[in-house]
Amino acid sequence: MKSMQAVDHHRVVLPVVLCLCFVLLGVRTARAVDYDLEDLLPNLSFESGLTGWSYTGAGVNPDTYLTDDEWSVQTWSASSPFYSDAELATYYPGQPWGLDPDITHIDQSGVVGDPTVTITAAVGSHFVGSRQDGYEGHYRRDPSEPPQPSGGFYDTSFQLTTDSTAGSFQTGDTFTIRLWGLRGRLRQDWGVPNANSPGSASILRARLTGGTFSVGNINFTAWDGMPDGNWYWQDLTWTLESDTASIRLVITARNQNHDRFVAVDSGTPSSPVESATWGTIKALYR
Repeated sequence: MKSMQAVDHHRVVLPVVLCLCFVLLGVRTARAVDYDLEDLLPNLSFESGLTGWSYTGAGVNPDTYLTDDEWSVQTWSASSPFYSDAELATYYPGQPWGLDPDITHIDQSGVVGDPTVTITAAVGSHFVGSRQDGYEGHYRRDPSEPPQPSGGFYDTSFQLTTDSTAGSFQTGDTFTIRLWGLRGRLRQDWGVPNANSPGSASILRARLTGGTFSVGNINFTAWDGMPDGNWYWQDLTWTLESDTASIRLVITARNQNHDRFVAVDSGTPSSPVESATWGTIKALYR
């Protein structure tokens, strides 16, 4: 009798154990996926212009971001409280922001590795940036001019967001992008790198949205303590903590003071180079 009960017991328990083993095996084989965002989000390096990107800065902080109209036509407008577009076009010819803006970094005396260079893309042919021009656009040059608004001058900052990309993304998946950043000065002579100006140095950050991630905004820090006027790269990684069906990338750049600029690009060049020497190499062979 006891032997029969033992047999029946094993007949019941054994299938249950086997099922649990198969379930556990299935869980173990469902590995997290490592995504390169360049493969998921089209045109991250701006090689097709701003296709797939939307300008979203004006809704974030209207006092410090460009307006939608300004960004779309890439000219000065309400960002200057004192001058008309025609006057600013005289002071600052060229395109001050947007796709492939007209930006020249001016070297600073006493800063080793700080070139005077007209900015071009870090990877490929296109980049995005914004320059914060100087006193003419934001400060009174003459006592007869109207006083500054209570908030002071307007910083030419921007925020871009990619179109949403659908997918079956699961908890544990990772997403990585190689982001390139560049910042600098538009005139002499500060004598110190932008990064050594607390509260005034231009900033750059990125954020992945669509699910819950291990981190939110990731600040670009590769240029900290380095000479201005050079492109630097930084690999940014987010880990997904909740399943989601879509993602998008948000890039925010802010000039926090006059006579500064900030630029951004992404991607991996076909011939890798050291980050700290990238701007110098491009300047030599331009």
